[in-house]
Amino acid sequence: MVAIYDLDPESILKMAQVDLVGLTAEPESPIGSFSFHGCTGGVGAFKGRPPWEMHGGGDELLFVLAGESELTVLDAENREVRTLGPGQLAIVPQGRWHSNNAPSGVTMLFITPDEGNEHSRVEPRL
Repeated sequence: MVAIYDLDPESILKMAQVDLVGLTAEPESPIGSFSFHGCTGGVGAFKGRPPWEMHGGGDELLFVLAGESELTVLDAENREVRTLGPGQLAIVPQGRWHSNNAPSGVTMLFITPDEGNEHSRVEPRL
């Protein structure tokens, strides 16, 4: 059966953004999760900064549906910081530590590799 998800502006506005302060587990995706070619996809709707993460099994796709997020990506020599808004898509390269900071809230579609993921509550030192 074909999976169909409503990601129209009205449906996105109805998605509650979870405040990440004090959470000890990753919040559920408002649409649930789905498998896609060795990756897991879903929607993150949150306020605050989730843990830093790195995906050793492939690139990660992030597509902002609503709100705004400051995406920070680290490599051995550089720290790249970009503000992403609605309609912007970012591909975070495999093996790069990264974090999103959304103090006012963001809702984004993500597709993340299933294997080789690491997380850190503190900014990694490379």
